[in-house]
Amino acid sequence: MSDQEKRLDRRIVRTRKAIMEAFDKLLAIYRLDKITVSAIAREADIDRKTFYLHYSSVNDLANHKTEESIDRIAQAIREKGASKSSAERIHIALVEVNDILTEHLDVYEKIASTLSVDQFIDQFSETLQTSLTRLGVDPHFMSDPVQRMRLQFYLAGALSLYSTWLTSDHSMPIELVSDTIESAIESSVFPSVVIA
Repeated sequence: MSDQEKRLDRRIVRTRKAIMEAFDKLLAIYRLDKITVSAIAREADIDRKTFYLHYSSVNDLANHKTEESIDRIAQAIREKGASKSSAERIHIALVEVNDILTEHLDVYEKIASTLSVDQFIDQFSETLQTSLTRLGVDPHFMSDPVQRMRLQFYLAGALSLYSTWLTSDHSMPIELVSDTIESAIESSVFPSVVIA
């Protein structure tokens, strides 16, 4: 890689980081549907044209943020759970979810207070499906209507519990939420099929 390519690459990384930080800052204040490209560009100190070099819309940026979180969960599973059981990999995934949520608590509190679980699933359905496949969920499993309903059931349940926690006073530890989700999954036949 040439010096010019390295500089360009660093500039791209720096710009995307500024855009994401601006987006996070705005998400902590405004509803997703109220955030504009102009507001993100102003907050990131870039022009709109620069934003569009990286993302096609605010929704594209939101989907990218979701993908990054799921990729981070997948990375944790790969690094810590390679030779572990399905139950242990689910535990690793949920610990990572807890970390992601608590690192940017104000952002996720705002999202939980403005988007219902159904709206979240509708908004990020395609991104979630693609990311779940990368996470190790068998695509054939997801094409079976009954299995898709089970997956949606567990995903909606987990999102609902996390959403309830995010909109609460946090007197209950987040680990209790993930332990409850883990127990529900472990008591079914679902996990061995999902994350193999």
